[in-house]
Amino acid sequence: MRKLNFTHCKKLEFDTPVISHSFSLRLVPRTDSRQIICDLHKEITPAEHLANVTDEWGTTMYIGDCYSEHTSFSYSVSGIAWVRETPYVDGPLHPIYRYPSELTRPGEAIEALYTGASITGEEPVERAQQWMHLLHNIMTYEKGVTNIRTTAEEAAVLEKGVCQDFTHIMLSLCRRDGIPARYVVGYLFGEGETHAWVEIFDGRRWCGLDPTNDCMIDSGYICLTTGRDYNDCILDKGFFRTPGYAPCTVSQKQDVTVTVRDM
Repeated sequence: MRKLNFTHCKKLEFDTPVISHSFSLRLVPRTDSRQIICDLHKEITPAEHLANVTDEWGTTMYIGDCYSEHTSFSYSVSGIAWVRETPYVDGPLHPIYRYPSELTRPGEAIEALYTGASITGEEPVERAQQWMHLLHNIMTYEKGVTNIRTTAEEAAVLEKGVCQDFTHIMLSLCRRDGIPARYVVGYLFGEGETHAWVEIFDGRRWCGLDPTNDCMIDSGYICLTTGRDYNDCILDKGFFRTPGYAPCTVSQKQDVTVTVRDM
């Protein structure tokens, strides 16, 4: 097993004091048959009330709130992940992963990709790999042309996007092909930000494929959370109120910092 150290930090600053702030954070990698998480440390400030809960997809969340006036909010989560080289992870199939979701529903562009492709083989992993290769050949990785609300269909029309878009399109194609598939958010060794990829169900277990890099996942990937699409896997959500509901601008004074390194 490979031993990786991971750190995820973020700081927000408000230009107007906040007097009520609630948040939910999906920042705890899960322990499963592929990875073991240990030595976890967290710091969330301010957080007058903080609790651990598990969402409907099996991800640990920190939920909390603060009712004291504050002008900034920050978090830091770090730990060690022991990761196996395999792309496979044990786990049951939820039937919902067979069907389109809000961000993966196919339209004309994806239907044209599906009907025009020559995908052979009967095994789900083999077919998923072919969809991954096809997608990697037609898509261009480019930042700034899509956003978190961009659907798989919209990205397919552009033939451009980032890892979220590659993943959404592949989910749409796999589900259209009868292969159950889910969205994954996590960390990739050597990257300075979070990454998204696909897991497909082969009839017994889940198998991870990275359409952005056109490869099966390996021991450099740490899974944070899974779901139907990006909407199920948002890592940090927050709601806040200012005195008299005055307008407030949030600035990310300190960029999100994600570090994954060998131990």
